[in-house]
Parts: sequence; structure tokens; C-alpha cells
Amino acid sequence: MRIIIIGAGEVGLHIAEKLCAEKRDVVIIDSQAERLRQIEEQIDAQLMRGSGSSPDVLRRAGIDGAEMLIAVSDQDEVNLVACMLANHASPNTVKIARVRNPAYIRMPEVLSGFNLGMFINPEYEAANKISRLLEVPQAVDIVEFAEGQVKLVGFRVEPTSRIANRKLFSLGEILPDYTPLVAVIYRGKQVIIPRGGDTLQAGDIVYFTVTKDQLPKLLRLIGKKAHRVEQVMIFSGSNMGLYLAQRLESEGVGVKLIDPDESTCTLLADQLTHTTVLYGDATDSEMLEQENVSKMDAFIAAGKDDEDNIFACLLAKTLGAPYTMTVANKGDYASLINSLGIDSAISPQLTAVSRIMQFLRKGLVVAVEEIRHKNAEGIEFVALETSDAVGRPLSDIRFPDGALVIAVVHEGEVVIPRGDTVIRPKDRVVIFAERNAIAKVEKLFSVKLEYF
Repeated sequence: MRIIIIGAGEVGLHIAEKLCAEKRDVVIIDSQAERLRQIEEQIDAQLMRGSGSSPDVLRRAGIDGAEMLIAVSDQDEVNLVACMLANHASPNTVKIARVRNPAYIRMPEVLSGFNLGMFINPEYEAANKISRLLEVPQAVDIVEFAEGQVKLVGFRVEPTSRIANRKLFSLGEILPDYTPLVAVIYRGKQVIIPRGGDTLQAGDIVYFTVTKDQLPKLLRLIGKKAHRVEQVMIFSGSNMGLYLAQRLESEGVGVKLIDPDESTCTLLADQLTHTTVLYGDATDSEMLEQENVSKMDAFIAAGKDDEDNIFACLLAKTLGAPYTMTVANKGDYASLINSLGIDSAISPQLTAVSRIMQFLRKGLVVAVEEIRHKNAEGIEFVALETSDAVGRPLSDIRFPDGALVIAVVHEGEVVIPRGDTVIRPKDRVVIFAERNAIAKVEKLFSVKLEYF
């Protein structure tokens, strides 16, 4: 069945790449000929120039009987009109729309007439992820599964850390009551599915699987101290800056928000009740010093310009901010952030892709999360009695290269897996998988052919 994607930006292209890798019939519509030329060599999909809000373009793309329409252009109006037209031309086609206007977050009922399968606001989703990450400000990334019972937490290995230059099998010797599970190691551009004999090196980004109650032990293991974030400075009154400030206000966090546009500051002051809104430039060192950036628990750059965000974070770090995070709107920047000395980066586009892919793989797949800038996914399955992965010890199951079971949730209890762990029907199973292993993992958890 055909899937039509409107918008060949970061979100649309990334979704198309995943679907094409699964041999799906994909059509991409975009109004910019130059953008289509840029991606022509990257993807095996039908490319069409035109507006997604044109009935004729949708008809030529095959909207009649299409399985799904994913409207993720950067214009809300185009996305919503495309869904409205699809609703008339092909009522059974599932429709997903990207909408960025904050009004739709405040009044989602406005979208009820469009008959959407789901709508996604990348900036709102990214703000929520930043809020979760601030719960462990020493981490570079946090991904949650099983309603937050299972966390995949990424840390950079510092040269002075006691886990540096340690083999994985010896990590259990550091704390007598805790043996950690390392899910994956990122060493530069290399992705390492770990084995006991692998050695952690300074500069590695290491993802550990933990339950909520294990997090303090993990922090002790790597030499970090747990502390609550109480004061945050945000650069930019963008939609994301607003969403994040509102979220932090609701959690009782003190917020200072800086924006260089005076009229934007006036609007923000009307919408934020407990945030100090400041008119100024966060790329100005005097401004940051005057507002005591060194006494903040975190500095977050949430502007629309990646270069300004990066510069503001570097400046804040130089002036003593203990933790800095930037929004990376361009995928090319996201993978470079940590090498610059910035603690973490959030991509609204990849956050949106994770939500959309979770919807696309609905059913036995209950969660999909992008891991480390497109390289891999964390996937949460519900185990079926009829799948090949059920009823046998993990050591007896031939998992594809590039895949690792990182948690099993059995009757509400989280099990950090070992070789003798057995997956039972209805268990939730969380797996880390590199991109080329995902299809094989999904097949492993699908229904056996002999069941039919």
C-alpha cells in the first residue's frame, strides 16, 4: 500500500528513508524543485514537485486508496488542507499532520474535524523531552520506555571517571550492590554493541539501562552527584522556549527567559506567570554575567538559529554554567554538539520522527525512540505467544547483529535481562537496534506463519 509524505524536510526525509528501507511504496511531495534534486540520490521513492494542498497533486500521487498520508511540511495550513482533501478523496486513508501553531496545543479540539490519526508538534514534544532530561542534568540523553519504568541514560565517559579504561565485566566490582547493563557505546562515529570484554574509553558516550530506583546507584558508579534542577536560563522566546518555560513553571523550577525582540518579550510576559522575561541578547557575555548565568543549574538555547544557539551555549559554559543544552534544528549539527563541549543536544525533528514511527508501527510495537541522531532505535514490543522470541532463554535466541535486549517488563516488574531470562507472552520487551537490524528484530517478534 502507498504512503504519501508531504514535505521533504528533515522530518519527511527521515521517515521516508525508514519506510523505503522496509520496501514500502513511498511518494514524497514538495514544492521546492531544488530540495527534491538534493534528495534524489539519497532515497528510493517517487518524488513529485507541487503543493500538498493541491487536489490535483494529491490525485496524481495516488491518494485514492493510499494507506497513509503524512503531512509534515513546514506550513500548518498546507498540512491541514492536505488532510482535509484526503478525508474527502479517501476517507479510509490514515492521516498524520505536523502542526506548529501553539493554539493547537491549547485547543486540540479545533482539529477534530480533520479526522486525524494523530497530530504532532515537534517543538512541544522536544520541550517535554528537555524537561525529562533536566531530571538528570549530568546525562547527555534519556529515553524512556514502559511508561517511564525503564530508562536508557547516556553519559559521556570523563578521563577522571572510575569507569574509564574499565572492561565491562568489571563494572560490577565498583559498587557491591549494583551491576550495570551497558546497552550501547558510541565511540566517535562507531556504534558498539557491547560485550563483557569491551573497554570503556574517555570520550565514549555510554548508554546504561536502568530502572528509576537504580538511577542513584548509576550516578554513584560513574562519579556523578544527583541534584535537583532549581534554576534554568532559556535563550529565545521561540515556541519551544515558551513551551519549556511553561513546563518548568508547572514543576516549580525558577526560569529566566532571554529574547532579543522586545515585542516578543511583551507577549511572553503575558503568557508566563512565574518566569522572569528579559529583553536582551544571550550571545552577549555582559548580559549573561549580569543575569548570573554561572548560578543557573542549566542554560538551554532554544532559538531557531543553530549557530546562535551553539555560540550562546559555549559562551554560557565559559562563564560558568554547569550544564548547557542546545536545540539542533539541522540534523548535521546534532551529531557534532558534544565534541564542542556542549553537554546535550535536542532535535525537534528527530523527536517528531520518533512519535510518528511509533504510530506507524502501532499494534505490538508500543514505543519507538530515536537513539543518537538517526543511528539506531529503542523499540518496545508486546511479546506474543506465537512469536519466535517467546518461551526460550535469551541465550538460545539468534538475535541479529546490531540488536540487544535491554529490558523485559513481566507483570509490572522490570527485569534487566541475562542469558537465562525467558520472555513470556504479554511481556513488554525493550530492544536496542541499529538501523539495519530493525526489520529482523520486528520479524522475530511477529506472529509465526504456522499460527495462521
